[in-house]
Amino acid sequence: MKTKKAYSLALAAVMASSVLWGCGSSSTDPGTGAAEASDSGTKEAGGGQTLRVTVQAWMMGKYDFERIAKEFEEENPGVKVVYNQVDNVDVTSSMLEWSQGKTNCDLALGGDRSETVPYAANDYVVEFTDENFFNGDFTKDKFIESFLESGNADGVQYMIPLLGEVLGCVVNIPMMQEAGYVAEDQTVTAPADWNEMYEYAKNLTKDGQTGLAIDWGNNMAVKAYDACVMGANGNLYESDGNTLNFTAGPVKNMLQVWQDLVKDGYTTTDVFADADANRTNFKAGRVAMHIAPASRWIEAGELLGAENVGVMPIPGTDTHGSVSYIHGAVIPKASENQELAIKFIKDKLLQEQFQADSMNSYGKMSPMKAHYEKLDNPYWPTVLDFTEKATTPPLYKDYTKLDTNMQIELQKMLSGGSTVDEFSANMSKFMTTIDLSTGMNK
Repeated sequence: MKTKKAYSLALAAVMASSVLWGCGSSSTDPGTGAAEASDSGTKEAGGGQTLRVTVQAWMMGKYDFERIAKEFEEENPGVKVVYNQVDNVDVTSSMLEWSQGKTNCDLALGGDRSETVPYAANDYVVEFTDENFFNGDFTKDKFIESFLESGNADGVQYMIPLLGEVLGCVVNIPMMQEAGYVAEDQTVTAPADWNEMYEYAKNLTKDGQTGLAIDWGNNMAVKAYDACVMGANGNLYESDGNTLNFTAGPVKNMLQVWQDLVKDGYTTTDVFADADANRTNFKAGRVAMHIAPASRWIEAGELLGAENVGVMPIPGTDTHGSVSYIHGAVIPKASENQELAIKFIKDKLLQEQFQADSMNSYGKMSPMKAHYEKLDNPYWPTVLDFTEKATTPPLYKDYTKLDTNMQIELQKMLSGGSTVDEFSANMSKFMTTIDLSTGMNK
């Protein structure tokens, strides 16, 4: 189904500021297969096939893509896997290319469903169904539900989750132990609500050590807010079931605690100037608790020692669930190798070893339930528990505008430039000015 070109380009322009997958020119060493993928490069001399895979560059360092390429080529004689590493991709280029029935990739890895919408709305990407994907060992019940939902738009699965993230509270165990927040059985005692979290942060703050850091910065503001609202309120939305909630009593109480934490010096706003400030300070042993993607607990363990880092639920998320998101796999309809791309996803990208290696080293979560049965780190059951209860961030056409404005209003409120009531009113009014539809109208 086709829509007007003006719609495509306008939507692409909105999304272009995010880190997106797509098929573009390689910005780094293309890895397996030295030649750049071209529009017509799916067939090799002698009748072989080339599977062209576009990967966000950061992912190449977290997963053993080279090993699975070699395995896939050995298991499928005549097939060659070529990776094209990309950083920021111009969505407009892919939109124009795919609208003409052309593509220089067969499989694109990275990004979430909000970045899938411009392609899905124009019918440029493959829909994953029971017939072509969710069968055998890959029926939907084998996936973590919130991760699978993160690849779904308006009831249609356009993206297969490759890895998942969930918001949690990463903690420095020795600091928590010193403050009395580690039980005799060595489990971390989580605060029951935000009032108790304030007391935790207060008791954990001292010279050279900040009690709590929250990822309010670029690209994480809405996700961090959503996860905290889920825990405090048990629901993200106003009574209409679609508008993000800024007015509920538990939400305002949480916001007041946030403002008090900053005013009293128990947390900082450094993350507005440097998106990695909290991450850096936690790994340096200068922060006791860090609300962020839970995978940071594995990452920080490399520096602080695995035994010295743990993770606990954000207040209330042990009951209500947190917020999760994914980086996924998309297949353009213009590809002539759709079945081969699906086979690569199933046989290699969702392979237990491929997933487990990254889980153990970097905390990146597999979308497959079975992959959690043999993990050794004692905090995986805690993370899995609030992941299985998690919800997904709202899918708004103007999500990027929301994230940007929330950072502005949050920084103003946290610094004392506005009250909690004013923040609530400003954000509620802002929600009436942006497009809260999914953008999937074809």
